[in-house]
Amino acid sequence: MKKILLPAVALSALIASTGAEAAGYHLSEYTTTGLGRSFAGVGVMGDDYSAIGFNPAGMQYNAKSGGQVGVTMVSLHTDYKGSVEDNQLNGLAQGPSVTPGIKTGYGHTRPTRVLPNVFAQHKLNDKMTFGIGAYVPFGLATDYKNGWFGETHAELSQVSAQTVSPSLSYQVTDTIALGAAVNLQYIEAKLTGAVSTNYAGTAISIPGATNNLRGDDMGVGYTLGLTYTPRKDVRLGVSYRSKVKHKLEGDVKLTGMPTYVAPLGYSNGNKDIFTKITTPEVLLFSGAWDMNKCFTLTGTARWTRWSQFDRLDIYETKTGKLLTGTYENWKNTWYYAIGLDYRRNQNWTFRTGIGYDETVIKSPEYRTARIPDGRRVLTSLGLSYKKNNWQIDAGYMHIFIHGSNAYGTADGASRMNMKYTSSADLLSFGVQYKF
Repeated sequence: MKKILLPAVALSALIASTGAEAAGYHLSEYTTTGLGRSFAGVGVMGDDYSAIGFNPAGMQYNAKSGGQVGVTMVSLHTDYKGSVEDNQLNGLAQGPSVTPGIKTGYGHTRPTRVLPNVFAQHKLNDKMTFGIGAYVPFGLATDYKNGWFGETHAELSQVSAQTVSPSLSYQVTDTIALGAAVNLQYIEAKLTGAVSTNYAGTAISIPGATNNLRGDDMGVGYTLGLTYTPRKDVRLGVSYRSKVKHKLEGDVKLTGMPTYVAPLGYSNGNKDIFTKITTPEVLLFSGAWDMNKCFTLTGTARWTRWSQFDRLDIYETKTGKLLTGTYENWKNTWYYAIGLDYRRNQNWTFRTGIGYDETVIKSPEYRTARIPDGRRVLTSLGLSYKKNNWQIDAGYMHIFIHGSNAYGTADGASRMNMKYTSSADLLSFGVQYKF
């Protein structure tokens, strides 16, 4: 069997992430107050306008109309060491001429990305509230140095799903509110790496050959939410975020391809490609309890349906030919968090939280250089300062990511045996205005 791996592993990153906050490629960093309590109680706290992105029914917990602007800086620190199979293809004249070898080494990646968010809502009357938000619920960023020993697996990965959500909530009774949002989701990606070919199950790199992949798509989904307030001091919420189907279209540009691979049908230039992906369904449960006038206890449990991400197939647009496929075999995950707010006075609030997130990866065979995902423990601190109609929020989070082995042997490029150790730091700021 002969095929060029236009790299399936690279395209896997379209829907797989070393995203800092959550398993897979899920992000929640569009709430500064929520980040300060490790996202416990999101959607039901009523202390910012981000409920639009979590549970639109929770807009009813804001007593005033208003808006907010926020930004979160995410810095992921990853150290790696190990080996990569690197059998180099040198020619095809008398059959494949191959120089066998294994590259070993170590290094680190330190990608830093900025995630902005904007939310606003307006009370139409005593029962109905309209809101709109712009935020990034899914994304990733990894950046290895050019020429590193695992370049056939990954170099640069940048993926983001920018979302705009017009929303509406309605107070059905004194205790129950309903909400809904339409999620207009634009996904774009840029991925680079070296190129390898596969002969009868043996991965062989092509010296000097690189690929540069770009693609994008627009999709539409929705969020439905419900809140229940059994007592004045207790707020409960549940929401469902739908999947969003995408047909990501773009091209892959090959450079540095030697002339001797022309008989295989590949050469320097652009090739139009597409792949179908689906962002997952999310079920979110949140609660908040005002224990007294100073302290509020919060909690969240979130289920994400990653198991539908079983395979990723990439096709040539012109012919519809399957170029390559990757078996991912992800599993569903749960995220749990608990938080505590302390209101010192009418101006100052302090908060903290801790969370635990399962990994989507079933075994090291499915963990790759682009997806060194591991289970996480989140710890965070935050504060808010209110004055008149203004509120300034700040939050810091450190994430401990469990060290993981990565073999990358499931339908991929050259074999690897890597050990990853990662952590992340997040710093968030937000400004609110209420009227």
